[in-house]
Amino acid sequence: MSHRHLCDVTGHWWECDGTAVRLGDREPSICTCHGCRAPLEQGDHSRCKNLVELVACPEHRDEQIRRTEKAEKEFERRAAKFGLDEKWARVKALPVGPEKDALAEEIVKWLFA
Repeated sequence: MSHRHLCDVTGHWWECDGTAVRLGDREPSICTCHGCRAPLEQGDHSRCKNLVELVACPEHRDEQIRRTEKAEKEFERRAAKFGLDEKWARVKALPVGPEKDALAEEIVKWLFA
C-alpha cells in the first residue's frame, strides 16, 4: 500500500512507499496520518482528516536543500545588516516598558515586512 505527497519544490504529486526524507532530516522517517498519528501504511485512514503532507520528492530533494541554504544565507545577511542579534540581546536585557516595546515592535516589523 502506498500513499501520495505533494512535492513542495515543483508542486507535483508523488507516490511514497511509507517513508520520506523531510526538510532538515538526513534519513527518511515513517509517514504518519495527521488525524490518528498511526503509520499511513497501516490501516484504513479514509475516515481521518484528509491532510496532505508537503514533502520534496526524491528527484527534487537536492533542489529543496539548495533553495533552503540560499534562503538561510540571505536571511543571515539581512539579519546582520539590520543588527538583529544585537537588537534581540538588547530587548531581552531591557526592563518592561516603552523602550522595550518600541524595540520589539521594530524587530517584529522587520521580521514580517
